[in-house]
Amino acid sequence: MNRRFDSILFDLDGTLWDATNVTAETWVEVLARHPYVKCAVKPDHETVRRYMGLTNEELAGIFFPELPFDEAFSLMGESCALENEWLPERGGILYDGVEETLFRLKTDGYRLFVVSNCQAGYIEAFLWAHGFGDLFEDIECTGNTGLSKAENIRLVTERNRLEAPVFVGDTISDGSAARAAGIPFVYAKYGFGELCGRGRTDDYDMEIHAFREVADVIR
Repeated sequence: MNRRFDSILFDLDGTLWDATNVTAETWVEVLARHPYVKCAVKPDHETVRRYMGLTNEELAGIFFPELPFDEAFSLMGESCALENEWLPERGGILYDGVEETLFRLKTDGYRLFVVSNCQAGYIEAFLWAHGFGDLFEDIECTGNTGLSKAENIRLVTERNRLEAPVFVGDTISDGSAARAAGIPFVYAKYGFGELCGRGRTDDYDMEIHAFREVADVIR
């Protein structure tokens, strides 16, 4: 079969699932543990969606600008630990068509990967919650490596010897990472970028309006 790509790297939040409900619930718990702390933004479902995709270092400054960075970052760590604890059991909301499309892509011979700016253990929580462990050959995140998304894309591409990869994501930062890594970008317009406005981009090679369209646009 003649194919344009042989492998697909996916962003996670806003591309494969929406786990913002669980994330918002972790902040209710974390702030209850620290009643003296004031959060600069209301860490509810909508706020979490607006800032999804940023690193914990960036979020620490947005959520707790009046705290010393170490304290603010520690609070981010508490939320992340709860996410990793709760998500394997509660799961997130898969976007329409994710499960059947991933299985179709795998059956068609595409190699599948996940690259995210998340904390260590978060991608594993996604895989466990939805039984996708056998679908993806490799995963990588900023929490594991301390690297940017572009660097992690390059890392996954190189260590798996990918010849014709493509990256699928939902925000301008995903597009920039794909560009920096030197691979084509598929813009998931159903995700957080368009919905929240913060991450909208016009710089992409292909676009999809539903996850199930991936199988067609990459051919």
